[in-house]
Amino acid sequence: MNFEDLTNLTEKGAVINEEKKRVELAVTLPDGSKSRIAGYFPSKNIQVIAYDIHKRDMPDINFEKSGMGRYLRVNCCKSGRCELKRKDGKSAYISSGEVSMDYYIDDDGTFSLTADYYVGVEIIMQVDNVITEIPTLAMLKKAIKRMDLPDYATNINSLYFVESSEDTRNTLDRLLKYCFSDYDCEAIIIKIAELGHNIGTDLTTSSPNVHTFVTPAQAHIAEDVHRSLSERYGEKWTADIFAKKYNLSASTIKNYFRNVYGCGFKEYQVKIRMTKAAELLRDTKTEVKEIALKVGYHSRAKFGEAFNNYYGVTPFEYRCNASIERAESSS
Repeated sequence: MNFEDLTNLTEKGAVINEEKKRVELAVTLPDGSKSRIAGYFPSKNIQVIAYDIHKRDMPDINFEKSGMGRYLRVNCCKSGRCELKRKDGKSAYISSGEVSMDYYIDDDGTFSLTADYYVGVEIIMQVDNVITEIPTLAMLKKAIKRMDLPDYATNINSLYFVESSEDTRNTLDRLLKYCFSDYDCEAIIIKIAELGHNIGTDLTTSSPNVHTFVTPAQAHIAEDVHRSLSERYGEKWTADIFAKKYNLSASTIKNYFRNVYGCGFKEYQVKIRMTKAAELLRDTKTEVKEIALKVGYHSRAKFGEAFNNYYGVTPFEYRCNASIERAESSS
């Protein structure tokens, strides 16, 4: 976790600012958007990682190091979705507006992206040591005491989830802005202390969010379904098809998918088809009838109805609006 241990990240394209103890990795995507990870390392007992990821194939720069001892991990999700894995191999998933907290030993706890994007902050610290070094962060220790936690002497990696308040979300927004605007460590520490105070208040005013923990086998099935719906979106997929493949009920398949991706099987299928249709309408001159077939609709009328329900305009209107926007932006 020492900042000095991160110099090898330059091989992956990371930019290191030794004075600010800051590391950033940015990747430009084909559509012009950027995925970014920014890390701050004020001391060997704390690290702050800000994520603004818009593609799942972001390089893994693996900030977490072994030999860290027993640490508190706090994840605050602004938008998107990610996986948090326990020591026993089971996973839970944090979504927009949620905060998760847990203790872990060394690098047993892991974080990975499961949605198409994720924006949030992860804070990892050895609480007692970091408070000795940075008294401002005593707020976080107060927050921990307000959690109805199990006995972590025997139950490491249990996850506690709570819905964030407006104050917490506003502080998270500012912290993300600071992290991606190359602020000094001192400003980051102040915002973390404010975030800890707000989370502590949230823990006293809100009941914990109940989450279903997913086994690796269940996650594998959900990922197979997700891959099929995403990559072969023009084909006719039903939950029954996967139920037969895995010798499970259709409702079980749907539950696995929702537990991992946070939305229903049918809901995601419509989303991916409409997203692809909008892309074709916006960026190509392909006829509407052909686009309908490409995204799984054999009836142009049914496609038009589905598109209108999703975007509030007909495919023709969407294409015209996109053409007007392009003309205005180029003028």
